[in-house]
Amino acid sequence: MKQKLLKALVVLDGREDSWFLNGGFHESIDDHLLDVKSLPVNMEDLNGTLAQIAAQAPDVLLLESTLSPSFMSSLVTQLRYRMPVLPIVLLPDIQGALELTTDLPDPRAGNGLNGALMAADTVARTLRYAHGQLGLQRTLLQMALRDDLTGLHNRRGFTALATRYLRWARDRGQHLSLLFADIDGLKSINDRFGHGEGDRAISLTAASIKETFRRFDVTARLSGDEFVALIVDVPGRSVEAICNRLQTNLAQRSVAERRYTSSLSVGVAHFDPENPVTLQELMRQADVALYRHKRKARRIPDGLTAARSEAPGRAGSSAMLPALGDAATAVAAVSRG
Repeated sequence: MKQKLLKALVVLDGREDSWFLNGGFHESIDDHLLDVKSLPVNMEDLNGTLAQIAAQAPDVLLLESTLSPSFMSSLVTQLRYRMPVLPIVLLPDIQGALELTTDLPDPRAGNGLNGALMAADTVARTLRYAHGQLGLQRTLLQMALRDDLTGLHNRRGFTALATRYLRWARDRGQHLSLLFADIDGLKSINDRFGHGEGDRAISLTAASIKETFRRFDVTARLSGDEFVALIVDVPGRSVEAICNRLQTNLAQRSVAERRYTSSLSVGVAHFDPENPVTLQELMRQADVALYRHKRKARRIPDGLTAARSEAPGRAGSSAMLPALGDAATAVAAVSRG
């Protein structure tokens, strides 16, 4: 059986020489091949450290004990907001253990082979111990916070993450946008092609959402055909452009079926940190914007209307497809409201 790769990243003080042999090692645990690398950081540059960790995209983060308590506290707090599902483990005092081992060469001298091997063994043993616990936690979290059909967060998972996101945005003065969407004509898809095809339409929508949004965005399937995304507003990343890209990605995924073209109705609400609202209120605003949008264009995916009125298997093009920029109407509506 092919082993799964599990990437572990050890964060340590960049002012100290790494106790890693060549900066990392590989270790096999159960059905996982561990790829362990070190990341020396500047403790005066928290944002730079966060960017480096995000770029590495580890499966597990290990914090070396020589990092200052204040730096570790700030780092963990920020990571909990930005990468909430990343497991974080505090390592034992490896450097201290090496210094107390008098019969080993000084690992800081650059030739402490035995000391480096001892350090690597300590990390491996820590990972072995944590592996079972992390596996159990991930399984439980997956069951509790993820939607079985799509792999997106479910309502419970979204509520937990989004509530923390709003608190962070309020404290940091960060603007956010919440997109509320549902699949156009899902009932017609179920009626015409069966519920299995309806599930497929839901899965294609979820795949398009994963393709469109970033790793740090909070996305979820709330229920049935309803999806939601909470994103950080940044210069050069407009909500309208995101909606356009989402619609394009979904249309490209569904057009291969040649029976209908999937589309979404989208409503958007904005979170202003100077006038903060609860998550429930933000979702209500986005829901209102969504239904304003839907009232302007009651739509069934292309091919379904004609399929009901013509012979089976013939797909017409008389149904009105959504203009890709239609979501901007909903954005403007809630902004004015």
